[in-house]
Amino acid sequence: MSVPPAATFAIVTMGCPKNEADSDLLEAQLRGAGYMLAALSAADLVLVNTCGFIDAAKQESIDVLLDACETAHARGARVAAYGCLIARHEAELRAAIPEIDLFSPFDVAPVLDLLARIAAGGGGGAARPRRRPLHAYLKISDGCDRRCAFCAIPLIKGSYETVAPAAILAAADAALRRGARELVLVGQDTTRWQAPGYGDLSRLLGDLRGLGAVWLRLLYLQPDGLSEALLEALAAYAVPYVDLPLQHASRAVLRAMGRAGDGDAYLTLLDHVRARLPEVAVRSTFVTGFPGETEADVDELIDFIDAAGLSVGGVFAFDPQDGTAAAGLADQVPAALREERAARVGAALERRAHAYWGSFIGRTVEVLVERGSRGVAPEVTGRIAQQAPDVDGLAYVAQTRARRGQIVRAVIDDVAGYDLVAQAVT
Repeated sequence: MSVPPAATFAIVTMGCPKNEADSDLLEAQLRGAGYMLAALSAADLVLVNTCGFIDAAKQESIDVLLDACETAHARGARVAAYGCLIARHEAELRAAIPEIDLFSPFDVAPVLDLLARIAAGGGGGAARPRRRPLHAYLKISDGCDRRCAFCAIPLIKGSYETVAPAAILAAADAALRRGARELVLVGQDTTRWQAPGYGDLSRLLGDLRGLGAVWLRLLYLQPDGLSEALLEALAAYAVPYVDLPLQHASRAVLRAMGRAGDGDAYLTLLDHVRARLPEVAVRSTFVTGFPGETEADVDELIDFIDAAGLSVGGVFAFDPQDGTAAAGLADQVPAALREERAARVGAALERRAHAYWGSFIGRTVEVLVERGSRGVAPEVTGRIAQQAPDVDGLAYVAQTRARRGQIVRAVIDDVAGYDLVAQAVT
């Protein structure tokens, strides 16, 4: 009896690193079932892992889905919509984009069923090996029990759940065997992670480092979870990098958001972090235009940014999401004013970041090479430990030849935005 050809798939990932981790898991599940990864232009199934966090991200996912339907259907391929946007708006999307072949929020079974039907009908586009990135996102938790007034994540993902340590370690080992040099731990609240009978992040970081990762990095830390024990573990096992979504500095705005802390408390925390993690890069995100926010609140936030010494910061204009507490609050800030405030805060973040990166000029650093030297010019591109993959800047190192995945030493001699320009040290 003949065996039907294996169908092929391609995954397009929208949104944050947590979605990248979900896509990696999805790919592993599909490969494990016998299906093959293919180029986007040749795959039998194009699977779009969507983002549903704010309206701009939703629209970007919709645009990608529409484009995928047009190009994939033109050559007889199928399109599947997966992930957060589908969890929130499946009914509306089914009505608005009926040409999508499959809707599946987070369940891989319907995807496997569609691929089986494609294979039985004669699928099998040209498969290709995937060039693995040098970093791998490891999801250690999902969902969230915090009820920040502006955030739809608990509505999308539900309550907080940890991933078992055995599953995390197995995923890490597999990523390292595929060539990853850096492991990036993600989850909605990574500081909370612990497993009964195993321990907390301190043990997990030690075990991950023992697997042979060159760099370990944590994203999505919450300020109230930066315990002394966690700081000790970060100092012992991880790169000097803290991703800390603070959201605002005004006490009044933070309380309305359902969050603790204020600018003074955060500055004290950052001083303590820097004392325990010398040369640490601190990344954060902020929201402007939250209901009831005043000009004085914005001024307070900008003053905080000037004092905080952040390496990178993102700012989002408040975007009311259906089902969140903030969407129904009084004193909504007009949309144009929200955007104007976001622009002002963004300029302050860029100004302060320039000062942070400028402090590296003249320093010797280690660069993880992501693009090796090619052609005549002896130059490589990579990142230093204070630069997270995908979201931060890059380091450009001249006068060296090195392969992808190697570590080279270099002296920083210039800064271009969030990027570093360096000369190799022989």
